[in-house]
Amino acid sequence: MPFNIVRLCPYALLLLFACELNSQTPTPRNQTTTARHQGSWKVLEEETDKYSDGGEYFKQRGVKPPAAFRAEAPFGKDRWLSVAAYSRSSLTKFSDLFEVVPDPADPKNHVLKVSSPKSTDGLIVRPTNALPAKFRVCLKVGFASFGDGKPGATSLNGYLGGETDEPWSNGDASLENGFYWLTILDATPRPHNNLWIHHHRKVVIDSDNNKESWTNIWEGKDWVADGQHPIMMFGVDKNGSDDDATGKPFLSWSNSALQPSGAIRAVDAYKDNTWYAACIERNADAYVLTVSGDFKWGGQQTYAGTIPLNTVYQADAGIPDFFMFGDPHNNYYRGSVYYDDIKLETWQER
Repeated sequence: MPFNIVRLCPYALLLLFACELNSQTPTPRNQTTTARHQGSWKVLEEETDKYSDGGEYFKQRGVKPPAAFRAEAPFGKDRWLSVAAYSRSSLTKFSDLFEVVPDPADPKNHVLKVSSPKSTDGLIVRPTNALPAKFRVCLKVGFASFGDGKPGATSLNGYLGGETDEPWSNGDASLENGFYWLTILDATPRPHNNLWIHHHRKVVIDSDNNKESWTNIWEGKDWVADGQHPIMMFGVDKNGSDDDATGKPFLSWSNSALQPSGAIRAVDAYKDNTWYAACIERNADAYVLTVSGDFKWGGQQTYAGTIPLNTVYQADAGIPDFFMFGDPHNNYYRGSVYYDDIKLETWQER
């Protein structure tokens, strides 16, 4: 009963789509969030989720979301993928966030560049429909420029300077900068404030370059507090306490084992100007997270972590799975990252 490839999207095939999308004239107008957009910016009605930008959690604290614009559009063969973008200006060019460009490692190839010129921008790619019960999704990701995590008051960490995570909080946004390699959520992915995703992710491969060194990276002999280019592979512990700001605790995979609940332990660190492969599989018993490439501490190799379904938040039957990659935050993260060769495989019964 092997996996069978059902969807494949090399990003060279996006050239026509990107040109069509970027030719749209921004014409904001009211729409519901369930509408399928063809690339123009639109003002959307707020979703009803507790932690959405205008959700009940923030209403109780007197927080009002800023005026903002969204664009969504399906693409790929049979329109199986969708892009969802966010900006606080209708003058933002869609091509500044989503662009097909020459591969930085091989200009003969073309790849997708996801960018957030401002920390208030956001863009993600997701499947148009929820995933099947068993699947494997894979992609290439690399050449990230979302900060460096260097500590110190003078470190900008990829920001311009002075950015905060307003209006949903009032902290220094530059403390964290990063991107999602690949993740599985329980709701339709779109850019939101950072709290939203903390309450909807199931399993995650991501990097958060953090100046306060709250990630502990396995450096071959021990975990070392280091916020520079960490690669986190984790599930969300269904049995942990739910915190409004951070959600439930992590079940990190590092040093070839599942770590204690709440331990923030990275599997390794990524290098600049380097491509990596990432996969997430769901089978009958577990999620399997895999990253391959040339890592800072482990060198050329593959890390594979198995996280049992019965430990993962929102992994019960009947709760949808959506994969997502890019920058899902509209109050954090500034930079760019490249993707290529998104592939979805489903389980073929024999």
